[in-house]
Amino acid sequence: MCIPGTLSSGGGKRGKVKWTKIFLLSFLFFLAVFPQSFLRDLWEPDEPRFALVAREMIQTGDFVMPHRNNKPYPDKPPLFFWAIALSSLATGGVNTMAAMLPSAMAGGFLVLLVFFLARRLIGDDETAFLSALILATSFKIFWQASHAQIDMLLAFLTTLAMFGFVRRETGGGKRDVLLAWAAMALATLSKGPVGFILPIGAMLVYRRWSGKRRYRELFTAGGIGVFSGIVGCWLVLLVVQGLQSGQSAYLENILFKQTVVRFARSWHHYQPVYYFFKVILYDFFPWSPFLVSLIILKFKKMKFTDTEKFLFSWLLFVLLFFSIPMGKRGLYILPLYPAAAILVAGFFRERRDGRWFSIPVKVVVVVYALFGLILVVKGHLSFPGTASVSLLWPGLACIGAAFWVFFRQKSPLVPIVAAQLMLFLVAGYWVTPVLNQNNSVRPFVKKNMTFLDAGSKVAIAQYRSAHVFYGDRNLVEFPGISESDNIANFVSFLKKTPDSFGILSQTWVTRLSKMGIPIQVLNERRVGNKKLCFIRINK
Repeated sequence: MCIPGTLSSGGGKRGKVKWTKIFLLSFLFFLAVFPQSFLRDLWEPDEPRFALVAREMIQTGDFVMPHRNNKPYPDKPPLFFWAIALSSLATGGVNTMAAMLPSAMAGGFLVLLVFFLARRLIGDDETAFLSALILATSFKIFWQASHAQIDMLLAFLTTLAMFGFVRRETGGGKRDVLLAWAAMALATLSKGPVGFILPIGAMLVYRRWSGKRRYRELFTAGGIGVFSGIVGCWLVLLVVQGLQSGQSAYLENILFKQTVVRFARSWHHYQPVYYFFKVILYDFFPWSPFLVSLIILKFKKMKFTDTEKFLFSWLLFVLLFFSIPMGKRGLYILPLYPAAAILVAGFFRERRDGRWFSIPVKVVVVVYALFGLILVVKGHLSFPGTASVSLLWPGLACIGAAFWVFFRQKSPLVPIVAAQLMLFLVAGYWVTPVLNQNNSVRPFVKKNMTFLDAGSKVAIAQYRSAHVFYGDRNLVEFPGISESDNIANFVSFLKKTPDSFGILSQTWVTRLSKMGIPIQVLNERRVGNKKLCFIRINK
């Protein structure tokens, strides 16, 4: 790989790539993801919930203790909600654009940051640009940048922390450590302790592996002071407000249950310990076959440069850390993809022959071809009650990309990037509007509102924030997680409360009807894989 033996400040071919080129790549990435906000609504479960929290912050003026459905929301710290609230100033309120803007901007800045990080590590502008290009064209980065979820912001901030540490390792000053700790503080305010655990853990592994035992250089008084000041300001205000308002249970939830308990004893998203080792194969496609080949090659020979030790420490620590708890989601390992992109870029620049490079190329060819054949055979994409989208031409284009890569196996970069861009544009601007017809709850909620008076009460058996976000009132919710947990309280409420309505799945409507409960279905619509019904119980 074109990586020096030790971390250095580079000094290589920095004039090879014009600054306008990398800024243009970052801007084009933003343009590829953000305009999708004009084509769809916010999708359950995360997007409308986060947008609702931001909207209630603005409505109540309480930016310290997050709320949703007029109740304290303990699941996440407030930074992402602050970002949505700030974005709403430019978008005319909390809407799809405001919710997606922080992720889209974080994605664009992450692409830019990876260029400067790789440039600092390697000293070769062309490899640094390739690192940014690989990151921008990997599937999960594109997907998360176009969705209103916290993890893209977290990935940017943890990468910024790693950049600060790299600058310190390569001849920088104390300010770079302050940058790292400030970034970790903001990352902690976005998603809790993982914001500092991931960068610190990766750096400790790297220093141990490389024989640099001066751990105290990471934990400077100034850095810890910056971190404590940023996080502590919010934390102190939160604790004071929580105690004054009698919300001690909320404080225990956000400070203990959502951190220690969630990690040690997850209560949902159960996956096996090897889950992320398969996730990375498709979420980092089309570059994952090259990453796998590089890992096998390097660990077979057990010869690593100092920079490779740094990047592998980063990648493997994130991967192994999130493999420990039982609860796992593919987006959790988003912070490792910048390291993976830089590793693959070095591999691309160094190896253009031999089986370690040719096998991944053939894997990409086969995957593109199979994917294209599936699209051609399926022919269209449709859901009940929605329009169809023809997938014939995208499928043929994908097969064409496979042939293009096959006939340019020595130089597959251009056809792979072109194929990814084509797939991204098709997914974002052709398929997304159709998916929105099936995934959006907004039409269902808007029709429900026509049955309601100002004093009507609406209960929901399994709480979902989209019904509040797109509606005109808070919902009556129940403490259980599933419909089964809440069904008794749900039915009791509708029976006892005048002018009350309910939101329930068709499955439970059928069950309750068979039990003799006089349910009247006023509206129904399929949302995702569930058919929802708007009901009332005849008194």
